[in-house]
Amino acid sequence: MKSPQNRPLNKWPGYSLYLFILLLFVPHMSFAKDVLRFGVLPVVDTLPLLVGQDIGTFSDQGIDLELVSFQSALERDAALQAGKLDGYFGDILNTLLLIQSGQPVKILTTAFHTHPDHRMFGIASAPGSGIESMQQLKGKDVAISRATIIEYVLDVLLRSLARPSDYVTKQEIKKMPIRLQLLLSSQISAALLPEPLLTLAESKGAHVIKDDRRLDVCLTVLAMDMTHASAGPDLFERFLKAYGAAVAKINQNPEAFKETVIERTRFPMPVKDLYRVPMFPETAPPAEKDIMATQDWLMQHGLLKKKIPYGQVVFQ
Repeated sequence: MKSPQNRPLNKWPGYSLYLFILLLFVPHMSFAKDVLRFGVLPVVDTLPLLVGQDIGTFSDQGIDLELVSFQSALERDAALQAGKLDGYFGDILNTLLLIQSGQPVKILTTAFHTHPDHRMFGIASAPGSGIESMQQLKGKDVAISRATIIEYVLDVLLRSLARPSDYVTKQEIKKMPIRLQLLLSSQISAALLPEPLLTLAESKGAHVIKDDRRLDVCLTVLAMDMTHASAGPDLFERFLKAYGAAVAKINQNPEAFKETVIERTRFPMPVKDLYRVPMFPETAPPAEKDIMATQDWLMQHGLLKKKIPYGQVVFQ
């Protein structure tokens, strides 16, 4: 008689039943996903994150993406510094300042880059002001928020026209709704606004003097806390693959996702039929020239103490 140790596995009682159950259910077993808490602002640039979450591109890559919405970049950065976020939607300026403060963050990819077919920022003059050119804007007040992407884009626009940053009088009005209200009530001469508020202002009589379509600038980015790098680059690669799949889906037919923009961002309903959903760039980090240009600007404004090497800013 064979000892139990020598008995073939397929002779054990119930083995066939066990094997059948295993084969039946293993394909359907769910494995734990990597949970990522990602800070976002209610703006159109975040559309690929919203779509990727909705259609499952992140889930397909084993990522449970939790989007945490903030009303301001200040609130988002505070949450990141408190360890409540794994990554965020932002811009190069705030990322460089976070790195300078000691935050272990790096940029994974560009979220939005200026495009010749779609404006994202522009200078609008007040209705009835008669200001319709840059020449007429000289010395006039332009509402902005200082030390932000808004002021940076204004300076880049002025530089592209061979004009100094003091060509206009910068007026600090941080809150976007108030900036728009003051512009439309002609209490300020002009304002730099993002879309879709720029389209809203134009629909109410403001004149768009200059926009960013002829620039070549990275506007917004996605960044991640590098403490996750200890698990290897696989997580970041899967994130980028999922994000890229969402971008590809949107770019097939951007207008098909207008309802997502309307429902999940700060969208003014009066321009629902006027505003076009943009196409988004393929996944790629900002060019080194964009990082260096932003650092130059920050140093000129006394916000950055010394330049940070490109490799310490972007994930490669």
